[in-house]
Amino acid sequence: MKCFNCGAELTSSDYCSQCGADVSRYCRLFQTSNAYYNEGLEKARVRDLTGSVISLRQSLKINKKNTDARNLLGLVQFEMGEVVEALSQWIISKNYQKEDNLADYYIEEVQKNPARLNAINTTIKKYNQSLFYCDQGSYDLAIIQLKKVLSTNPNLLKGHELLALLYMKTDNYSRARAELKAVLDIDRTNTRTLRYLKELDEAEGHKPRRQSSGPGSREEVQVGKDSIAYVSGNETIIQPVGVKDNTGLHSVINVAIGLAIGVAVMWFLIMPAQQQRKSSELNEAVAEYSDQVESKTAALTSLQAEMDALKTESETAIRAASDAAEKLASHEDLLKAYRSFAEEDMAGSLEQLEAIDKETLTEDGKVLYDSLFAQVGQEAIKELYKTGYDAYRAKEYETAVVNLQKCYDLDNNQHDALYFLARSYHGAGDTENAKIYYQKVIDEMPGTKTASDAARYMAGLE
Repeated sequence: MKCFNCGAELTSSDYCSQCGADVSRYCRLFQTSNAYYNEGLEKARVRDLTGSVISLRQSLKINKKNTDARNLLGLVQFEMGEVVEALSQWIISKNYQKEDNLADYYIEEVQKNPARLNAINTTIKKYNQSLFYCDQGSYDLAIIQLKKVLSTNPNLLKGHELLALLYMKTDNYSRARAELKAVLDIDRTNTRTLRYLKELDEAEGHKPRRQSSGPGSREEVQVGKDSIAYVSGNETIIQPVGVKDNTGLHSVINVAIGLAIGVAVMWFLIMPAQQQRKSSELNEAVAEYSDQVESKTAALTSLQAEMDALKTESETAIRAASDAAEKLASHEDLLKAYRSFAEEDMAGSLEQLEAIDKETLTEDGKVLYDSLFAQVGQEAIKELYKTGYDAYRAKEYETAVVNLQKCYDLDNNQHDALYFLARSYHGAGDTENAKIYYQKVIDEMPGTKTASDAARYMAGLE
């Protein structure tokens, strides 16, 4: 460990032996950062990748120059299918520690396989396309694209999660469960996936109720030798199997009396009782039906609420995935800028950096952006001035204008670039811009020969 003040190697003392600075708190911060690193390492060993990322980011929050933690974070992200994020971490690590850094090996191993890098770029584009399909409501097309993405990059956890959400959206619960289990095979404690599994369990738990048999069923039961009982609804009707025929007048009279009594009983006793019974049955049936309707309505309301919640969760996840895709694209552009820088194409690297929305980058990405911009800027200014000046000398005024304009925009103190920019506009026949930039030369370089020349050229344009 080196002193933050003078860079000397520190001992067990609370003070630097070289400059005498109090390094006690500084050492404790390093120890805390290393503790979080060890915690992240242990979690990674048991495939708690989400927990490992949290611990490692905490380690880097305390000490951003902890290259061991940063390199491990890159490895974990690579395992989770986040190749661009992993490369960003290794590049940042390399900037902090240029010698004896494992990040060099990791980057080299990735760059050895350009086909793999091209495949990753293709998967990023297809993933973004699937998000576009989700926004358009074209879920089938989104599913097709995600399947292609995962066939190339099977460890992309966000791809599995989004595909699972789409399957849940289309009520294909078995496939949704398979995708979520694929995530847990890679990252055993992924909290978002565990939450999706819980919601999936709840969605699968609602099964349709069986319909009870309706009234009116009729069951025949033998009661002794001489009668049969019929069960109709809640009523049991007993009917004799047969009756003996009576003969003679006595029988006729008995029948007549029986008929008369039967009619009287029907009108005065049975009919009112049956009417009352039917009315009671009707009321009971209406009440039972009302209960069923209310129960089903409540169940439908509950299911609708759950579906609405699931839809909201799905839309939130899709929006989050869209934001993540935007960040992913920005990091891809940042990686391209670094490649141009490595190839010593400073102007190209600068142009790519200027096209990046810095606010879409992660904190680590912003650090890399600032570091790269600082290195590229000065070299690009020199390169743009030389290219512009050479073009001016060759009377290629349009090329000169483009390069000298960029040079001056990057650094307003480049007075030579300003002067030759005005001369290039003059040579190209653009008198209006020539006057503007001649005047800038006069205002910014008063009392110089360059300002006198600019005034003389400007007077010739009047």
